[in-house]
Amino acid sequence: MGERTPQTDAVAPVEVASGVHRIDSPLGERFTSLYLVAGPAGVLLYDTGVDGTIPAHVLPALGMLGRTADEVTAVVVSHCDVDHFGGVADAREAFANARIVAGADDVPLIEDYDRYLTERARGFVADYGWDEDPAVLAWCRSVTREGALDGVAADGERIDLGADRVIEVLSVPGHSHGHVAIDVPWADAVLVGDAVLADSVDLADGTPAFPPTYRYVDDYLATVARLEGLDRGLLLTAHYPTMHTDASRAFLARSREFVERLDQLVTDALTAAPAGSTFAELLAHLNSVAGRWPVAGTEGALAFPVAGHLERLTGRGRARRVGERDGVAIWAAA
Repeated sequence: MGERTPQTDAVAPVEVASGVHRIDSPLGERFTSLYLVAGPAGVLLYDTGVDGTIPAHVLPALGMLGRTADEVTAVVVSHCDVDHFGGVADAREAFANARIVAGADDVPLIEDYDRYLTERARGFVADYGWDEDPAVLAWCRSVTREGALDGVAADGERIDLGADRVIEVLSVPGHSHGHVAIDVPWADAVLVGDAVLADSVDLADGTPAFPPTYRYVDDYLATVARLEGLDRGLLLTAHYPTMHTDASRAFLARSREFVERLDQLVTDALTAAPAGSTFAELLAHLNSVAGRWPVAGTEGALAFPVAGHLERLTGRGRARRVGERDGVAIWAAA
């Protein structure tokens, strides 16, 4: 929250597995990791970062690997958040031979910033009477140059990079509707972006920064289960250190356990206020008890999972909208 654009000091890519190279791009006190997956017939870039990330970090990384921009044949955008798609225009300018794709449900938000703003960044205004911090919205606009994509990254689609280096696109919704991951079988690795987020999103030093921002609870739990079933030896995310085997399994378990815990916390908060609570009141209460992140400035992140849990509880007959207060919806236990 309150991050800045990428610095220009290029950092050498790290080969975390055969042909899989991690590029850590600074994002305020955090980082965003992009990945180059290389084969003799081409290179795939997973995510674009914010506007400026590709010229500042990806192009130098390619050079350090002895590859060129013309060898990038695919760019897969994991999902519709600006730290992942803000550099789409950079990708279009840099990679003349690349097909740029994303999950079907996220493509319209990536291509149209106004739609991203309405449905994602400010997606709680209509139903919950809650809006994002204007400073966060201003930052989002400042780091994004959206652009048209070339199509959809479909579940099960295979991308051949030559010499039996074939990756597979996985649909992993929950953080967003259209989130996609990349399975790299020859490296026993899966690139997941923000598809799973444990019990906090952390600063570069591992300190919790803000809540996990999954949005669609049942889809998110299904994604956790799918990745647990895949059981790759290497879990590669956008904002956490590289994780191997036991650490990967523990991270996925923490992701599921946090969902279960927050579901109970939302239920308890609704039950404790029989007259009902506004969304803002729920956020203020839950943000102080749900995790170890700082309370100040983090309610915007918690809005995503709390809205998801409210919708899930409502669908299961355990919560309901009971009226309005000053034009804002009130929610209570059913």
